[in-house]
Amino acid sequence: MRTIAIVNQKGGCGKTTTAVNLASYIADSGRRVLLVDCDPQSHASMGLGIDTEDLDSTTYDLLIDPSTQVRDAAVTVSERLDVVPSSVVLSAVEQQLSGRPDRENKLKRKLEVCSADYDYVLVDCPPSVGLLTFNAIVACREAMVVMEPSYYSLHGAVKVIETIRLVRQQLGMRKRVRVLLTMFDRRTRFAKEFLKEAQTRFGREMYSTVIRHTVRFREAANWGVAISHYARSCKGARDYRDLAYEVQEDENRVEVEEPITEAEEATRLEPGMDEWILSQPGPHFVEGGVLFSLVAPEANHVELVGSFNDWDREHGVELSRNANGVWHATLELPPGKHLYKYVIDGAWRPDPANENRTTPNEDCVIEVYRRD
Repeated sequence: MRTIAIVNQKGGCGKTTTAVNLASYIADSGRRVLLVDCDPQSHASMGLGIDTEDLDSTTYDLLIDPSTQVRDAAVTVSERLDVVPSSVVLSAVEQQLSGRPDRENKLKRKLEVCSADYDYVLVDCPPSVGLLTFNAIVACREAMVVMEPSYYSLHGAVKVIETIRLVRQQLGMRKRVRVLLTMFDRRTRFAKEFLKEAQTRFGREMYSTVIRHTVRFREAANWGVAISHYARSCKGARDYRDLAYEVQEDENRVEVEEPITEAEEATRLEPGMDEWILSQPGPHFVEGGVLFSLVAPEANHVELVGSFNDWDREHGVELSRNANGVWHATLELPPGKHLYKYVIDGAWRPDPANENRTTPNEDCVIEVYRRD
């Protein structure tokens, strides 16, 4: 079962629209999908035609009542799509669970019970980083960070990614993050420039699909149906269809959640490593592999990501920083050509010390030769 939390601490950026329409398209493709509405506003529930005023069980019961399971709260919307609906009472969950042990794992425990019933679980999160969002992040192996072309939304996306990283460190578990741009209007110069900046900052963590703005989304929500059942040929419908395809195509890259191994943590220099080599930025061949060295004294966090780890930051290498502000890691690479980039405080950057690149400002190239 694949679990994806749809998040951003800023509201109005298209989280719920994405949750509803992505869930619908994945279900239409033949997969069994569960959408969990974790927002007290209940917009995901209403967006799929569920009357939130007359419900026997909701997400509130799922989190509060130990005896309530997903099957008790789920409402069937279509043949392969179920929804655990929300209501305004969900806003009381944080107070109700205050002081309770294991309160961040309530949703995770319930989803584990129904893992054989669904292929996908999507969780629509509220526009905040509180207990409900924490439950979703802990319960899901992946996070889809949704943002509109605005710097408030970008700021919210960066902050929630930092929160996910903290959760990952505390749990010692993999949490894969991808970024989706919504409400895109290609007619404006600002939107085009924002897209370029976002692609530079998030690199391969961004979905290739961009969701274009259309009034059809509001019309579909007004009728309580997904865009695929309201205006299948409109540009927004085509975009969510493409996103569903991209998400499903990505399945083979998502591994079973398991603890992060010691080797995947920040790689440190071996005792006795020549400090002169470290002072020279760029990749160097050393005993034990390739030493990657980057001078970035102002940086707070640096990762090495490339073709050797499938461009996935959850399998990337966190660099260590010495007293001189040089970030470094030694990596054993097989013979052949490898592409790589650094992720500096969340922004994807080429190695300034490596001029061997596919194109200017793009992936850097290093070739490892076989040692006879």
